Amino acid sequence: MFTMKSVRIARHVSDWLRATTLTAAVAALVFAALAIPASAGPGNTQVSGIGVFNNACQPPAGSPPGDLGDYPPIELSDGGLEGCWYTYVSASKFNPSGTYIEQGTEIFVGCLNGTKCGTFETTYTFTAKYVDETFAEELHGRCHHPIVGGTGDFATATGVILFKDDVVNLKFNYRGHISL
Repeated sequence: MFTMKSVRIARHVSDWLRATTLTAAVAALVFAALAIPASAGPGNTQVSGIGVFNNACQPPAGSPPGDLGDYPPIELSDGGLEGCWYTYVSASKFNPSGTYIEQGTEIFVGCLNGTKCGTFETTYTFTAKYVDETFAEELHGRCHHPIVGGTGDFATATGVILFKDDVVNLKFNYRGHISL
């Protein structure tokens, strides 16, 4: 016989299993990205640097897209990529625990090491933890961005860029690799 207490326990266990499965999937994705060797292919270039929100971001080459995205552009500098990063959200979910997951696409317009210029597109998954549903205070966050296409010198680009939020200094540390 089922009681209200047993139904609540079953729901709690189900919610816990769903959250645990999501956390494990995200962790596996991050570990898989970290396991990609530095010599993933010919023409592989390691990048790392800093990004900051900048409404006035102007790419060093090319033009911003007509739609600047769902967030202010992120200006990337100091580490290989110089240009503007535009984000387009396709799905998001905030959980009562304060965890947040977001998915979508992005466009980078700019240059690699000041010599190879064009655009590349990524898909992304962002995961974060917030104090509450107001998004007023982020505790930590990170993003995984596989490159899925490009133009100009990035027409054949492959690779992955990882972002980690610096919630104290309000910047995004990025690292990854691009193969042309």
